[in-house]
Amino acid sequence: MFEIPEQKLPDFAKDEQKITVLFAPLRNRTVNPKDWEHKINSWKTLISIYCACNEIYSFCLSSLNKVFLRNGRPPLCLKEVLDQMLREGSIQQIDRFLVKNSTTWSGWATDMLLKKPLAWSFGKLKNTIYVTTDDCTYVDLELIKTKSNDLMNKIPKDHLNKVISLPELLKFINENSNYTQKLKLLLHYLEKDGKVCLEVSSSNDCDYKIKFGDGISVKPIDEVDIGIHSLEKNETTLLENIEKLEDEMEKLRGQAKLQLSKGHRQTAKTCLRKKHEIEKKIQKKSDALHNIQIMLEKIKDTHTDAHVWESYKLALNSFNTTFKDSNLSEDAIEDTMIKLGEVLDIHEDIQTALSHPVKDTSTSESDLEQELADLISQEDSLTEDSEEQPAPDDFEARLKNLSINLPDVPETKKPKLEVPLI
Repeated sequence: MFEIPEQKLPDFAKDEQKITVLFAPLRNRTVNPKDWEHKINSWKTLISIYCACNEIYSFCLSSLNKVFLRNGRPPLCLKEVLDQMLREGSIQQIDRFLVKNSTTWSGWATDMLLKKPLAWSFGKLKNTIYVTTDDCTYVDLELIKTKSNDLMNKIPKDHLNKVISLPELLKFINENSNYTQKLKLLLHYLEKDGKVCLEVSSSNDCDYKIKFGDGISVKPIDEVDIGIHSLEKNETTLLENIEKLEDEMEKLRGQAKLQLSKGHRQTAKTCLRKKHEIEKKIQKKSDALHNIQIMLEKIKDTHTDAHVWESYKLALNSFNTTFKDSNLSEDAIEDTMIKLGEVLDIHEDIQTALSHPVKDTSTSESDLEQELADLISQEDSLTEDSEEQPAPDDFEARLKNLSINLPDVPETKKPKLEVPLI
């Protein structure tokens, strides 16, 4: 129903009674404000779901009348619904949507101080008397915002901040040329949001040069970007041509073998001559490809050198700021080192003074020397006395010569024991 899948169709759209009420004309808002708002919101939901399911970014009243049909009749209230959506800002006229933002300060000032106030005043006045026409085209801002974010997520990281063409972008998102007009709306929204930079050729509105930012900001397209894009495009073209020529050369080699097997030597020679001509073309194109690749590498090296130079300048500014804030200079450092040497000398003197022994005033040095001399003399006298004592051998000799006159011990006889005879 209404080109909306059954699973995404809201519940009120499946109720015949409610659908009949939705297709009926709108009553005056002052009669029943709650019913009026409910009916407007229901149609807004249906239109949003229809646009999202079919990727319809722009529409007009006549196209919606062809989609929302019931019993061959369109709804009688869509004009009031679109007017209300326009007042709320959920949709916008396509001519106002396609107005570009100013890229210069003077243009920005003119827009902010002159154009936008006048446009706002004119819009307010027009909304009070505006009558929707069947051919007026609107864009669904919420859907375009969602699809634009999805588009940003599909861009490879290595192609951010690089110029690409419209056909290349269609290839990235796996879409064909029928999606071109819808893609232009998304790109225009991203440009107004500051995430994409565009350049459109004045002679061909499909000749887009597109540069996606990193999600934070995007730099304008300059000559370097265009030159890199042209070189990369030529590199791709040369690679494709070389591949085709190599395939053709292989075919000619196979034909020469085939003709030679049949005995057609002249025909085989002709095939070989063509093969040699193609080899010369391949060599020339390979040389051109090599030159292009060298130039691309040089440009990348230049960008790298520029980033290194920027980092050097930042480091230099950091050094200068640090020196300035901390008052660092050669004279100041020398003065500090001299003072530090003086302090270290003072500290050394203090340590030397603290290492001196404490002087004892209770006993003089001469008294201590006299007492030591007395102790030495006493030890010498003790040593002499020990030397005058007899040695152990003298004691043994004297003991042997010692004699004592004692009386003899009397003899006694033991009695004999008589053993009785048995």
